[in-house]
Amino acid sequence: MSIYAYFNCHHCRQSVWLGKTLHSDSGPFAFQRGQSPPKHWNSPQLNKVVWKFLADHTGHHIDVRLESDMTDEMYSYQSIGGDSPGDITEEEYLKSPSGWYDSD
Repeated sequence: MSIYAYFNCHHCRQSVWLGKTLHSDSGPFAFQRGQSPPKHWNSPQLNKVVWKFLADHTGHHIDVRLESDMTDEMYSYQSIGGDSPGDITEEEYLKSPSGWYDSD
């Protein structure tokens, strides 16, 4: 069973690591990063990243995949929140275009 999930844009070759997939008998019901709260729905920064990702990739081929459904090519996508060369931090991602969320 897959443990982690990713939110991908195949057009722009970017992904957001959603974290551990939490399962019930009917399948995945949520994702969790780290060992303790806040839950994703209580994480302001992650929520901003997800909403910005949706807006940035409107009309593109986007999906959520479990790690078992990811290809080697998808693992080479730029990771938003990653720490590998070519990745972008969540903070930097939220700053482009400049000031888009500064009205909080």
